Amino acid sequence: MPSLKSKQYHIKFKLVTLEPDNYHIVLKASIEGKPLNVIIDTGASHSCFDLNFIRKLLPELSMEDNDGLNVGVGTSDFESKLSTIQNLRLGRFLLKQYDVVLLDMSNINEAYKMMHKPLIHGIIGSDFLMKYKALVDYGERVLVLKR
Repeated sequence: MPSLKSKQYHIKFKLVTLEPDNYHIVLKASIEGKPLNVIIDTGASHSCFDLNFIRKLLPELSMEDNDGLNVGVGTSDFESKLSTIQNLRLGRFLLKQYDVVLLDMSNINEAYKMMHKPLIHGIIGSDFLMKYKALVDYGERVLVLKR
């Protein structure tokens, strides 16, 4: 019986130091060729992107209200939308269609701005990480995905 080997993708990331011993895993990505920064967050249940950024980047993108439970650190009362983005790329890993939650990330970016860190456009959550059997290698600073 032939062996079915899954293809692996190795995507370099940076550790952004927020405080001593407090880090975010940030990697470069793109949507429709537009570069962006995303945080890898194993504690986030869903991948999400900044609503305002996506509205500017893809003004024609169809969105619908998210009637599901919104749970975030510190609050459960915030607006979110559901949509499908085209051509999400992390390194050489390309998703032609990817369902995401869209929400206001201005609080994250305000904090990043005060710390002189780059803007964050999205969060890759456990929905994505589980589906693609992600491995976070802190030693090599690489995110490994399997298809």
